[in-house]
Amino acid sequence: METALATTVMLVALMTASAATLRMHGLRQQNRERVVAQNAMRSIVEQVHAVSAAARNDADELNSWAEIMQAAFAPGGDIGNTFLVPELTPRGPALPVGTLAVFTDETLTDAAIGFDLGMPRDLNGDNAADDTDVTDDARILPVLVTVQWRGVSGTNQMSHAFYVLGY
Repeated sequence: METALATTVMLVALMTASAATLRMHGLRQQNRERVVAQNAMRSIVEQVHAVSAAARNDADELNSWAEIMQAAFAPGGDIGNTFLVPELTPRGPALPVGTLAVFTDETLTDAAIGFDLGMPRDLNGDNAADDTDVTDDARILPVLVTVQWRGVSGTNQMSHAFYVLGY
């Protein structure tokens, strides 16, 4: 009887320790995925700021800054609006892990963008936030970087929104 009771207590303790170890492994993997996603977003944000600074320097006039930015980060642009994160698994076979959106429509709202950026906002400095395309004369552009992946805890998403300045 004592042996059976001792064996039962040992089995319960072993199962508890195994469950805790498995949970810790899963949390460690989730944390690693989040760090990889944050590093990928940080890298893209730095790239956007670098392109913005180069566009300010290369622009013949300030009005062409937004055109250079749009040409670089639009779908099919020089850099494009999607990026890979090799360490993360895409949500689907044809879906990118990372996306980047540069908004040139002043009339968009935060709800339409899906992030609190303070939109609508006057992007071209004409004291009105009613232009639907400010590619020609924008002075400030909102950018949204999103990373979506399938991980150990299911589908995950991280987003970061910021502004780039053409001044």
